[in-house]
Amino acid sequence: MFVDVAEREFRLDGKPSTDSRLNLLTGVHRKDVKRLRTKAVGEANDLPENISFGAHLVSVWLNSARFCTESGRPLPLPRLASNGGECSFDGLVAHVSKDIRARVVLDECLRLGIVRIDDQDCVHLEAMAFIPQRGFDEKAAYFRHNLHDHACAAAHNLTESGEPFFERSVHYDGLSSSSVEQLRDAVRTEGMQVLIAFNQLAAELEGQDVPEPDARQRITIGLYFYTEPSPPDTPPSTKASSS
Repeated sequence: MFVDVAEREFRLDGKPSTDSRLNLLTGVHRKDVKRLRTKAVGEANDLPENISFGAHLVSVWLNSARFCTESGRPLPLPRLASNGGECSFDGLVAHVSKDIRARVVLDECLRLGIVRIDDQDCVHLEAMAFIPQRGFDEKAAYFRHNLHDHACAAAHNLTESGEPFFERSVHYDGLSSSSVEQLRDAVRTEGMQVLIAFNQLAAELEGQDVPEPDARQRITIGLYFYTEPSPPDTPPSTKASSS
């Protein structure tokens, strides 16, 4: 991530940086800089195929009228097409891709804690986004992707004179544990609703867009929550800030 951000955001006169300059900027050893730069372009930003497919699957489940009561309210789906037809988990997978067996997808989603199966053999969506609950490699892929894009947004805002990327946060350091838990619950509930709304809008726009191959763009919209004890000698303060 450090090498990629330094290479893209800290060029001199728009020219590619040398391995030595990137070593100086990042502290990453020059041999490692060279190794990282030889990887395929965009590889660091690509999510593994199972995550990309799973994210698409969940988005369809949340936004397609066939698989939800309304946008953001997914239906429990009969596992087999023989029971639910097109409105089944089999039908959902076929809607996304006809090149992969539904059982394979189901097993992967169960492994990652994305879905569960009830006593009626119906599949329930357990997460309102494709967020692996288990599987270190999958969690690490999201860690890399989200941290990379956040760092790029921050670096852009520090170094570019054009319109900044939206990056805001709220800081409090004099709250009790019970207040922090209340805020955590609010972020979990209301923050997720905000992201679901953005997801629905993005899905609608993607359905309307027909960009040229060389004009396509990707986006990342994130929200996070973090807490830790405040130093006992720190006076309480409040602020909203931008990086």
